[in-house]
Amino acid sequence: MCNGSILLTLVFLAGQAQPQADLWPKERIAACIKALDQMRAQRLISDPLYQRKKAMLQARLDGTFKATALATKEDEEINLIQNGGFEQIDRNTRPDRSRWLWWGGWSWGGDYENFWATGKDAHSGQQAAGTRCKGKTGRIGIFTPSLPLLQGATEYELTFWAKGEGDNQLFVNFEGGASGSLREKIGPEWKQYTMKTKPEAGEKTFGVYFYTVGAGTIYLDDVKVRPLGQILED
Repeated sequence: MCNGSILLTLVFLAGQAQPQADLWPKERIAACIKALDQMRAQRLISDPLYQRKKAMLQARLDGTFKATALATKEDEEINLIQNGGFEQIDRNTRPDRSRWLWWGGWSWGGDYENFWATGKDAHSGQQAAGTRCKGKTGRIGIFTPSLPLLQGATEYELTFWAKGEGDNQLFVNFEGGASGSLREKIGPEWKQYTMKTKPEAGEKTFGVYFYTVGAGTIYLDDVKVRPLGQILED
């Protein structure tokens, strides 16, 4: 049987050779296609990657599939974060909450606002996420939806770009089914940060939280979470 978690591990295998034909009966291929369609509906997979995987599964169904042993660049760059570039904004949210689609947000004490950073304040694309302190310090944060802990993934790698102004302080935390944190002042030039975490046994999901806990301004852009390791299971 092929569920969404197993199918996501397939993304990293890029159609590795399967010496036993009975590993891919028609029932399993149909289940994988259904799971792939669900992933697309939930925006867990890019459209180009969806099309390529759908073609691979259809080729298996037709008996014309030719396996390759190497992953492609596209496979290696799958991102579990939705709207990690902060290009999709939500104009109906208050400045002290998330202002971007697919992100949640809250504030706890202090005087902060989230804002849409544009132009030179975006690392790539047209926009980035900005948070600034307007007075008293406290805490404000944005966080991802629940991200799936995938079968076969031994670690998860978070990368993001950040820059800051003034006496800022950024706190990044894995929560739920993973743990690990980063806390530091962010410099005035764009810099990429990398964090890794291991999934906790028995958990199914985890999340990533970005908090501003100091003064000044912080900009975030190009957030990615990539699962590392892969296991193909029946």
